[in-house]
Amino acid sequence: MNPNKLTPGYNIMWESSRMMLPEHREQLLFQKRKKKEYTPLPLSADQLEEMNFLMTQSITEDQAICITYVSSGMKTQFWGWVKSIHYETQRMKMVNDEDVLDVSLQQIVSIESKADYLDE
Repeated sequence: MNPNKLTPGYNIMWESSRMMLPEHREQLLFQKRKKKEYTPLPLSADQLEEMNFLMTQSITEDQAICITYVSSGMKTQFWGWVKSIHYETQRMKMVNDEDVLDVSLQQIVSIESKADYLDE
């Protein structure tokens, strides 16, 4: 007789856990997704100053920049030109040839000038 997973003694590790409640499965999937989420580190004063400089330069000199921001726990990049910064609502509006982005300033992780981004 060939042993299989239902043969007593051959699947001892998983004998008691062949069935899982839907609530337990959802909780395990939630924990797995939570581990994959990206949580940014706090930015230093120098980083904030450089980001402010690049945003201002993009507005005044019409220079393209590339921002990296967190959206739904994932890092996302967007390049374009800053059209407006609303400090009272802490939001920034960017546009490029294809899309418009309205992002919160707290979501931004890093900013690079488009020239630096193209060099890589």
